[in-house]
Amino acid sequence: MRFKKFFILGTAVSIIAAGTLTGCSNSGDGGKGSENVESDKNDSPKTDSDEKKDTAGKEDNELSDTIRWFNASYAILTELNGWDYNVFGGLKPSAQVAELEQQLLEDSWSVTDRASADETLDWILTEGHRFGFVDNMSYLEECGLSEVADNQRRDFILENFDVTQEEADFYVSSYNMYEEYGAEAIDAWDYCRALNLMGFFYLAGYYEETEALDSSLEIAKTLQAKFSSWDGLIDSYLRGYEYWAEESSDARREVYEDLKKREDNPYRVDFNTELKKTW
Repeated sequence: MRFKKFFILGTAVSIIAAGTLTGCSNSGDGGKGSENVESDKNDSPKTDSDEKKDTAGKEDNELSDTIRWFNASYAILTELNGWDYNVFGGLKPSAQVAELEQQLLEDSWSVTDRASADETLDWILTEGHRFGFVDNMSYLEECGLSEVADNQRRDFILENFDVTQEEADFYVSSYNMYEEYGAEAIDAWDYCRALNLMGFFYLAGYYEETEALDSSLEIAKTLQAKFSSWDGLIDSYLRGYEYWAEESSDARREVYEDLKKREDNPYRVDFNTELKKTW
């Protein structure tokens, strides 16, 4: 009758079998679902490339608003990696970039070729962390957490589940997030990362440029329809980061606020711009 935590982070494996939550006379999915366990830290390879051209060879000021929109969706991580958010994927493609990106994808996502790239993209679009989030929070709801006062939820979890105090705080924070923002609380996390992956897959040579841009367009349209502003989208992305990393998103929030103050602010592109094929 004890709840066991099955979250496994930071391990470079392709698929983790879902854990099973038991307790409260119910059972549920205890992990984040069958998922890729991957990195989203500031660990992308550095290169000597600092040319501000997009992948089609256009100068920065010729980038279409649609591609700028793609880039903005993952500009926070691009900035943390020291890359260029004015370039599709963050870097100008080259043999050196392809080699480094292939290593990054293998280490962080267990992606080694087109087939595993497709499998990873399919996972993040059809499941992602948002499904595990809903499963976990729904299970806590079934166990009665919704009926417990906010200031007693930590004690309730400690009394009823086999977790540490730190883990209990994490579950309380996640459940409060779920209660306030609903089942789609962290949706942007998965979709922003899917867009980021399309850039990575292109740089690694697993997707042709047009393929990567075409896929990005479809993902971006789905993501755009879920929000009404960059602030709303980034709020959801940061909530997802906190759920995945089990740590504060304050550092990434600071990056976002700093980017908005820059002359080349990636979020200057209208959030509601019509996303269309421009390549």
